[in-house]
Amino acid sequence: MTVLIIARMRSVGRLRDETQRRDALLAAMLEWIESADPGHAQAITRALVQDQMLATNLLIEVFEIVRGEGQQRLAALAEAAGIGDRLRRDLASGTVRNRLAATEGLAWFPSAATSEALSRAVLDPNDDVSFTAATTLSALGSDLMFDEALIARLARVNSSRRIELVLAQFAQTRPDALLDLVVDPTRSLRIRTAGLDALTQTGIEGIVELLLSLQDSPCTDMRVAVARNLGSLGHPDGHGTIARYLSDERWEVRCKAAEAVGRLALLDLGPRLCDLLLDENWWVRHRAGEALAKLGEFGLSALQEIVALAGHTALGHTAEHVLAEVDAVKRSA
Repeated sequence: MTVLIIARMRSVGRLRDETQRRDALLAAMLEWIESADPGHAQAITRALVQDQMLATNLLIEVFEIVRGEGQQRLAALAEAAGIGDRLRRDLASGTVRNRLAATEGLAWFPSAATSEALSRAVLDPNDDVSFTAATTLSALGSDLMFDEALIARLARVNSSRRIELVLAQFAQTRPDALLDLVVDPTRSLRIRTAGLDALTQTGIEGIVELLLSLQDSPCTDMRVAVARNLGSLGHPDGHGTIARYLSDERWEVRCKAAEAVGRLALLDLGPRLCDLLLDENWWVRHRAGEALAKLGEFGLSALQEIVALAGHTALGHTAEHVLAEVDAVKRSA
């Protein structure tokens, strides 16, 4: 028991000492960013060299909140102290956790050596490391990562969120290359639809025309993506497509079109939503009811009238369920 107590005290002491070193280094960094005092620069450099693990983690935190010239000076100081070299070494041979941290941290150390290290890391056996390396490269303005190997790997990965994160960065830095991928029918449909979502979020010129060019796709998922993104944009040129999708042969498309009507408050399509309350698919009926509720007084009145007239039918139950949800939201607000 005595041994355990002593070990615990030593552990607590080490944590306290590390916290004190961290706080002192943080104060020195922030003061130096403001003053550029050479004395603080020397103290920071010594700390960076002596405790690179602590310094690296703290640097990344500081870089997240400090921008501009101060960030650049601190990054140069850290590079001179060997932090960039340490991250590049970790990326080449560290544990998965350290490799992942290195791919994120190297965003603050742009150089030819960093681009080369990240390009190799795109081929890392771990998906998280590979995709983070790709997004970091993209953020640094490199086009080395947008190759066939990475695209094929994205197409195989199970996590849609991973795909979204990578393609969102591509949409910011290489929209033309991503557009070529979206319109290529030989590519993975998951990649194409995720790429379309990413491009829509950027609002690039010509996005409405791109969406409309894909509206007649034979692929259900692509039509769903078109409906989803037209609902996000709210451009008037998308009105006709949304209206047509309300009677699409696939329930998934009808569902997403109904959501778009509610999101954009397209009052003229309100009667079409009422028709969808009789759809054969439960999800379509439910989404149509939710969309009606978003149309304000018109939609709520329509739902109340349906409850009164339809009674204990599937139509009446759908309208009643939606109104109950609306009331619950009002009570909780």
